[in-house]
Amino acid sequence: MIKPEILKMAINQDNRINRAIAILKDNWFSIYDDSPFMDKMSANDVQLAKNLSKNNIINSKIDFNDYARVHKFVINNEKYMDGTAKDELLGAFY
Repeated sequence: MIKPEILKMAINQDNRINRAIAILKDNWFSIYDDSPFMDKMSANDVQLAKNLSKNNIINSKIDFNDYARVHKFVINNEKYMDGTAKDELLGAFY
């Protein structure tokens, strides 16, 4: 079940929701290119994206249970993410 704070973030159009949606749509580079000073993708962004995907709030291009897809996402977006995001994405497979 989706947590109330996530609904509140969505209603308030919180930037964290936009970041999570960008992960799910495998479109992080567009956000990053719009603002090169933006923070890199973090574990919190990935956790929120996983939560939205798990609750079927947003269709995801990434299957977080499929190593090949997650690994491809990491390879394609590694320059946009910090170490915590990479660990959050790949940690379940180690």
